[in-house]
Amino acid sequence: MKRTLTFYMLSLALVFTACNSSSKQEEEKKKFIPLEKMNLTSLDEEIGKREKALNEDTANVNRQLAAQLMEAYVVYAERFPNYEEAADRLFKAGELAMGLGHKVQSIKYFDKVYNDFRDYEKRPYALFMKAFVLENQAMQYDQAKEVYEKFLSEFPSHPMADDAEYSIKNMGKSPEELIREFERRDSLEKAQKKAAA
Repeated sequence: MKRTLTFYMLSLALVFTACNSSSKQEEEKKKFIPLEKMNLTSLDEEIGKREKALNEDTANVNRQLAAQLMEAYVVYAERFPNYEEAADRLFKAGELAMGLGHKVQSIKYFDKVYNDFRDYEKRPYALFMKAFVLENQAMQYDQAKEVYEKFLSEFPSHPMADDAEYSIKNMGKSPEELIREFERRDSLEKAQKKAAA
């Protein structure tokens, strides 16, 4: 009888503890505000926290922290597109997506920066980065070539113009092919210098 009573009391205590902890969990959930519902100030603060957390993780890049920061950047740009920071944060989201290997998202974010933020200083870079991701991550060479050509026609004197031309000329070549090509050029240049001397 004592065992049954002791067992019953322990069971009752566990039920109360479980109920109490689940009510604590419910309270914690109520404190959590989804990014989509945050105001400008709280979203700015959240982005700051996430940037700090990612920057403090210097040993290796924490993919989860990077993805969470990318999500916050995107929410900011979508909710507050007319604010000065929106274009820059969406560009950073594109960079994070590219670094995480999320090529579709990266292309989408760079494309949106290019199309929606005409006065943004990194707008040309957004177009270039879209082509870069198409070429190097998505392996969609025809589309990448079109975007590089668009970049060159719109921004012919941009510092990245030489890189765009180089990418068009060498698109789809393996690193070994590029090395052999450089070696051939180097030996031709040396031979021409010897002949001229």
